[in-house]
Amino acid sequence: MLKPKETEALYFLRQYPKQKVAVSFSGGKDSLVALHLAYRSGIKRAVFSDTTIESKKTIDFVKEVETVFGIDIEILRPRKSFWDLAIQLGPPSINSRWCCPTIKFQQLNEYARNNGIQYYITGLRKSESLIRKDYKKVDKNPMLPNVIQLNPIIDWSEKDVWEYIKKHDLPSPPTYEDGLSRNGCVICPYKSQKEIEKLKELEPDIWNRFEEFLKFYAQKLELPDLKEFLNGGWRFWRPPTKRKIVGRLNSDGKLELTNGLGKKEFRLLGILNGNKIPRRKIKILIEKEVNCIGCGACLSLCPTGAIKINDEGVVDVELEKCNHCYSCLNTKKLRGSCVGRNYKLEVFLLQYS
Repeated sequence: MLKPKETEALYFLRQYPKQKVAVSFSGGKDSLVALHLAYRSGIKRAVFSDTTIESKKTIDFVKEVETVFGIDIEILRPRKSFWDLAIQLGPPSINSRWCCPTIKFQQLNEYARNNGIQYYITGLRKSESLIRKDYKKVDKNPMLPNVIQLNPIIDWSEKDVWEYIKKHDLPSPPTYEDGLSRNGCVICPYKSQKEIEKLKELEPDIWNRFEEFLKFYAQKLELPDLKEFLNGGWRFWRPPTKRKIVGRLNSDGKLELTNGLGKKEFRLLGILNGNKIPRRKIKILIEKEVNCIGCGACLSLCPTGAIKINDEGVVDVELEKCNHCYSCLNTKKLRGSCVGRNYKLEVFLLQYS
């Protein structure tokens, strides 16, 4: 029965302060239902995270929903586009999934921090996948560390979702009319080959550009099997380790790099509080600064807003805001503390003088 679930979802959402809640709208059917429930609960703030590789139909649907609901859905864009980052990082893959933290969650985190948002409403459902079966109605997303996630339809079935859309005469997302099972980025390493072939038909401009990029990148790296890489091999590739790095920690606490990168004084060392500097955290800091490409993903890990991207376009810290919690050095949330692992530390030698 849909009615009890609908009533429960509305009651659930009305418990939270409206000025601190926003809907993270994806343009899919589940997200549409969550947005409508929020709208009925008096929550009118919504955002759409444009990854820069979204279907034009999805963007048009976001605008259609704005008109139907009579609300403004703010479109958020990342600091750097998918294409800019791909040139530096290579194609996103199952083994190097840099895309989500940089072109999806980065702008959601920044919006939440700048607008006092403490809760994001989503359309996540347990029955969507095995990975989501343990999700809760009130949950935390490691990619949104300073925001609580509200999932009002977490226990709904797909049938419930379509019944709700029909009952309230909501517009139907174009994704499903095109024969796709899910909404999302046009380019994704987790899509099946069948879905990829379908998307090539639906979004030829994006896919033609991506295939040209794959050729360029494969030739740049002198990959031995170009055909395999182009025919889906990119989905599983691992970026190569570039070079070894040697560091020197001077008696005044300043760290310098040698070994081909020249000498470098590190801005982020002030994060490490006190005289006892854990060797592991020094290594992480080196990775963060050497690898930085200014994507802004690590900004979301800082609870005080101390981490920033400076005028040079690289990571920096406002020490007066830093509480030395080391959240920005969390290796799990950013897979090694930094998305841009161009210079992954193959060897780390620390010399004292």
